Amino acid sequence: MTNASSSALVPERGSPLSSILLFALPALALTSKSGLGLVQFLILLVFLRYLPAVVRAHLQQWGELREVTLAFFLYFLISLLRLVLDHQPLRTLDGPARLLLGLSCIGVMYFLRPRIRYFWLGLCITTMVSAAVASWQVFSGEMTRAVGFTHHEITFGDLALASGLMAACGLAVFRDHRLDKLKWLPVAALVSGLLASVLSGARGSWLALPLPLVLVPLLTYGRRLYGRRIYTILALVLATMVLACVIPATGVARHAELVYSDMQAYLNGGIASTSVSIRLELWRAAWMMFVEHPWLGVGRDNFDAALHALAAAGRLQPSPALTFSSAQNDLLHCLATGGLLDASLLLMMYLAPLRYFTSELRRPDQGQHSLALAGLVLVTAFIGFGLTEAMFWLMMPKVFYVMMVCSLIGLCLAVRHRAPTPRRILITRTDNIGDVVLTLPLAGYLKQLYPQAEIVFLCRLYAAAVVAQCRHVDRVLTVEELGKDVAASLRQTGCDTVLFAFPRRELAYAARRAGIGRRVGSARRLYHWLTCNRLVNFSSPLKRLHEAQLSFKLLLPLGVDYEPPLGEIWKLYGLNTPRHPAADAVLAGPQFKLILHPKSNGNGREWPLAHYTELARMLADDPGVRVLVTGSPSEGQLLAEQAPELLALPNVENLCGKLDLAAFTALIGGCDGLVASGTGPLHLAAALGRPVVGLFPPLKPIDPARWAALGERATNLVRPQGCGNCADPAQCGCMLAITPQQVFDVIRGWR
Repeated sequence: MTNASSSALVPERGSPLSSILLFALPALALTSKSGLGLVQFLILLVFLRYLPAVVRAHLQQWGELREVTLAFFLYFLISLLRLVLDHQPLRTLDGPARLLLGLSCIGVMYFLRPRIRYFWLGLCITTMVSAAVASWQVFSGEMTRAVGFTHHEITFGDLALASGLMAACGLAVFRDHRLDKLKWLPVAALVSGLLASVLSGARGSWLALPLPLVLVPLLTYGRRLYGRRIYTILALVLATMVLACVIPATGVARHAELVYSDMQAYLNGGIASTSVSIRLELWRAAWMMFVEHPWLGVGRDNFDAALHALAAAGRLQPSPALTFSSAQNDLLHCLATGGLLDASLLLMMYLAPLRYFTSELRRPDQGQHSLALAGLVLVTAFIGFGLTEAMFWLMMPKVFYVMMVCSLIGLCLAVRHRAPTPRRILITRTDNIGDVVLTLPLAGYLKQLYPQAEIVFLCRLYAAAVVAQCRHVDRVLTVEELGKDVAASLRQTGCDTVLFAFPRRELAYAARRAGIGRRVGSARRLYHWLTCNRLVNFSSPLKRLHEAQLSFKLLLPLGVDYEPPLGEIWKLYGLNTPRHPAADAVLAGPQFKLILHPKSNGNGREWPLAHYTELARMLADDPGVRVLVTGSPSEGQLLAEQAPELLALPNVENLCGKLDLAAFTALIGGCDGLVASGTGPLHLAAALGRPVVGLFPPLKPIDPARWAALGERATNLVRPQGCGNCADPAQCGCMLAITPQQVFDVIRGWR
């Protein structure tokens, strides 16, 4: 028996729309003016749509999320209290409210479980586009300092640099064979982020030491993830810094000289008229505000008024610094406007994510280390940026920070914690008997994987008798009994997972309306993008698989990566051999009973009827062999017209149209062998453990590689090479090339 525990467990993947949303989060952050707000709005809609489930998922991991949740929640709560007690304007609650709403990203990402590679792709793209836009803005002469699609050059430079550094953390992710051709992207994104930052003229991102702050976690944990490649990253960073200083057009060297001279002039009593001296003056003012109001500060909306009050009192010199509304330093601004209380909340919003990401990096890597390292780099970068800019005073950096941090936390949880085990799984296969039979191993494997789960199999009524013999299926449901209200019927099954092994539009829409939690379908069906929340891309490499193996790929979005060996699939059929009075009557007697099933109902290339006739004649020499010709009533009529010699042979019994499916199944289960082309009875006989000969052309996709009979005693015959006319059934000679003698030799080996 195939062991389900041998399968590779991977994170469960969510719908393509959730992956697009994850891609859009970083991709739109710097490539549009309202991108972040749009993504936050969409995430909030998802949060409200799945509110009970998302909140439940968040609470399930409360032990890990407590500190981060409390940090942002307390900031909002204190802001609300101060708004009421200090009679502050309502607008002061806008930022804290967005930080609170940002927490929804944790539950949404954990619940939706999007494909994580889309995050890295979006991050790389937004950084590279930012660098391209910045280059055009500066080198075209349109601007002296790039602002990208933002409203502020410093914000643009800081966020571009943060994005580039985070993208570099995804090097390990691009080892995936699906991203092999894009493995250069993280390095290109890092260089792009550095370039965009240089062109923005955001000196704080270079001179306020965020890079050394970031390099500490990169060196500490990056060596373990990337080995020596981390030194390549560091070399690129240093090379970019050197080039930025050497190339005059960047202005970095000139800015460095100005910083030094400005500081000297200010400390010698000069007027605060330059960027550096204005910051120093604002820092001094903020410290004076804190000293006078150490606990609650001067009020979040009162920095400007307090600044002018200090100037009026003669404690500050008249200077351009009086036109600023923030202290240009996160910690000092919080101390000045909110005292130790706000400063403590700011530190919590930094330290709580730092502790979380550090703990993730200390755990065994289940795929979360790259995400956690990106989160750690983001937080440390923001701490560095905050030394020369009030990041939490500006709206865009604030929203970027909380959404990125919380999304990364949610993705880490989704990687480490598997989704709830399915309780009742619906498999839909509503086409032909052979296809239904080849899907039964999927039911057998699911029963091994989830022993307590109930397996419900949906098929057409005419196939129900076959499925009912599968011991792995707990309930057989037919399309005919669903009635007019298909969604209501599906809802009554109580299934929490549906696998669309055969796509049908009306069933897909009904499953969505029925509220089935996991709906897994093919990405090649457009309507599945609207109805399924788990998609599988049956791409070209998967076409090499057998039809029975392909259905196992529907388990990929559930976190199960298993491809059963062809030689082991027959062990998963689980078909019982039925008994039926009509079949028993035919099977009575000691003779060797061989079924010939010449027709295929148009589902495949058929072996020539003349060959069946010749085979029957060869078998007539053995009186111990009975030849049973089977088929539907219409097929029996065709045989009477096209192969009367076959039906007239004395050792041949014509059973076409004389048995229903239940009796026919019992007949196959009791026979001593069966010969047919790639059709349902062939697969049914192989599944029941009977000796079979399958006859196939070497033509994809109807060759044995896709449709061979799978059984312990199955033999499949095919011409080694195509005849050259395979595309035209009337001219193809491949089936003709399989001789009656070849089939006779196989049958003789059964006796």
